[in-house]
Amino acid sequence: MNITQILLGATAAMLLAALVLSFSAMKDGEKEDVRRMSAKELIDENARLQAEVDRLRGGRPMSAPEPAQLPDSMSIAKLKELEEINQRLQAEKEAAEKKQEQAEAETLAMNQRSSGQLKKEAYRAKLIGQALVMAQVKEVVLENDQVQFVVIDVKQTTLSMGQRLAIRRNNGIVGEVVVSRMDAEASFADPLPNVAGKIDIVEGDELIIAPL
Repeated sequence: MNITQILLGATAAMLLAALVLSFSAMKDGEKEDVRRMSAKELIDENARLQAEVDRLRGGRPMSAPEPAQLPDSMSIAKLKELEEINQRLQAEKEAAEKKQEQAEAETLAMNQRSSGQLKKEAYRAKLIGQALVMAQVKEVVLENDQVQFVVIDVKQTTLSMGQRLAIRRNNGIVGEVVVSRMDAEASFADPLPNVAGKIDIVEGDELIIAPL
């Protein structure tokens, strides 16, 4: 083998090595381009997820995040870090959505209970307003500024001694009395303390049978 053949062989080997290196670099570059594109998508997605998590936690309107710029470079380690952030934000979003759903369900149940209570109170007020007047307070007898008993004007013949009646005023019940005496001359009732421990009765109050 002469010197020319040796030089040609060496040159061919160098060209082949350069070609292999060039091809390898090209493949590495293609892989990094793929990572860069994947990284941009992850950065955009992570920004959107973070905005959604902030909205769910704070109740603030979500503004659309600005699209990210394509990174100049992207290593495998950095891409993996972005993927881990994405997984964490996905979990946080799911937890925040679940918490919001639970809060909404509790609010709905509370509103339904409140609405039901209001309807019940309105219905009871209607029954009170429609209740038959059994008697009416004609006079309030005081002693040392304390109510001793009341004189009543009987409206219904079915009223009986010892019967307990509610004091109606403006479609509401303010207290109770017990019929203590009934005769041809007059009828009387003894007022009972209300829930506040006071006796609240005035002339003109109507006495009814309290609805259940």
